[in-house]
Amino acid sequence: MEDRANLLYKIIDDIEFIHSAFPEKDSIEQAEELKEKAKAFIKENRDKIEIFENKAEENPSYFDWNIVKSGAKFNFLSLIIPKEFGGKGIKALPYSVFIEEICSETAGVGNIFGAHALGMTPILLSPYLFSFTNIIKEVVEREKKGEPILFAFGLTEPTGGSDVQQDEDWLKKAKMTTKAQKVKDGYILNGRKVFISNGSVAKYITVFAQTSSPDKMMCLLVNSEMKGFSIGRVEDKMGQKTCHAAELVFEDVFVPDDMVVIPEGSAPFINRVILSTTRAPVGAIATGIAKGAIKKVIEIVEDKDEYFALKISEAISKLIMARMLWITSCTIIDKEGSMKLSQNPVVKLIAKIFSKINSLDQNLTRKLGRKLGDRMKDVFFNVLSKNLKKIESLSSIAKFSSTQLSFEVCNICMELLGEKSADKSLKIERFLRDVRLTQIYETTNEVNKIILWKNLFA
Repeated sequence: MEDRANLLYKIIDDIEFIHSAFPEKDSIEQAEELKEKAKAFIKENRDKIEIFENKAEENPSYFDWNIVKSGAKFNFLSLIIPKEFGGKGIKALPYSVFIEEICSETAGVGNIFGAHALGMTPILLSPYLFSFTNIIKEVVEREKKGEPILFAFGLTEPTGGSDVQQDEDWLKKAKMTTKAQKVKDGYILNGRKVFISNGSVAKYITVFAQTSSPDKMMCLLVNSEMKGFSIGRVEDKMGQKTCHAAELVFEDVFVPDDMVVIPEGSAPFINRVILSTTRAPVGAIATGIAKGAIKKVIEIVEDKDEYFALKISEAISKLIMARMLWITSCTIIDKEGSMKLSQNPVVKLIAKIFSKINSLDQNLTRKLGRKLGDRMKDVFFNVLSKNLKKIESLSSIAKFSSTQLSFEVCNICMELLGEKSADKSLKIERFLRDVRLTQIYETTNEVNKIILWKNLFA
């Protein structure tokens, strides 16, 4: 029986399934290394994570920085930062392998790291990337010191959710109320954001705001210590409670010009690029949760009769199908999408130069980075626009299909436990609550289906 269990775990857990998707040896090695790091992190923190999860169930505002500090020891906060800035330079596919493994034990903690990466992404795709060298290096250096900082991605509003997350046509119809008004040397920011993952614990938030007209949007970097910024509330949400979802309030927050991440009018396009990159990894969050649910129900159920065999086989097949969808999407993202920008030899060379300049004079880095960004803006946007519809479509498919299949897996696991499924100590009902959120964030599944239709037929 033990040999059969080991074979089953190998089918749902072995990284061999993914080797064929990697064209490069270093990507295979990255995926294997990250998977082992994720396992080591979970082993080291399993009891602490369980305490964190239980306390967060009782108090949505509870947060355990020691778990984040432990993740920093494994370099989880600098994974997507280019090597030239001191990070690991991890692409979408190896990162998704990592996030699946973390989420098989704790989706909330996995989403802390995932939301942090999402919050940094606008900077890493910005033509003004090099002007933010000091902030990128701050993430790396603070991680090394064991004093980690987190990022958040500020887009969703009380009157604008998935419609704010789309192109200019959708944006015209959305009721975006966060406004950035141009003043001398910067912008005055007013408005509210809601359901922002890491919002209450992040030092930096990449905030999207409307400017001169409804279809004009820009992205600004807000430091949580800026005057006029405050936390409204932390939501008591359904699942993934260890990752805070917070309301952010901006009251006459002055943001200097050198904290503009994406200039006015370009943010809707960059937002599409960002979400077409990050939706597929949400599928990996979902399959991680589904994998954890399958393992847990196999451990719990003693009477493994024919009905159990039929249902668990169905669950495993759904898991494998869901996984292959995000593998396919992430492979295309890494080959043809936004990830190729950081692999560009010119970009890599400039990043090395700016890293050296930054160690001597941070003000000079900012000034040169702004001027270079103004000159390179069109080049950056041209690179990012290539194959966007294809990548966006595949990423949306991976997102809505992987999360739906994973939700079905968790439902099967609940069914197999019967009345025991409601027992919170068994964790199965938590898996179901956690996986439900993956169908909502990073644009709802329903809107992702509309995106696919628009790209194919509109």
